[in-house]
Amino acid sequence: MNHISEIFERLHIQRIREFLVNGVEGGDINPKGYKERIDEAHKSAIDMIKSKFPNMAEHEEITTKVYDYAAACEDVYMEIGLQCGFIMAIQVFTNMQAK
Repeated sequence: MNHISEIFERLHIQRIREFLVNGVEGGDINPKGYKERIDEAHKSAIDMIKSKFPNMAEHEEITTKVYDYAAACEDVYMEIGLQCGFIMAIQVFTNMQAK
């Protein structure tokens, strides 16, 4: 396998995400789809909240705070992701113009 083929073998969005967010090379690739990964994390969190806060009013208060936090993270990381995409697009365009 040549050097260029090796680059494409390593290419995976989860590895890029891991490097950009955590500054390290990503190891394992999660083969599950986005919905399945989100659903599993959601079920796990809700099951724990239900077990710790059986009182429905407390349960609702906690889940509202968790959802507010998740929505804020989603907004921020989406905006960061869009900015990263725009920066990469400019770099690609600039590289193409230099040829």
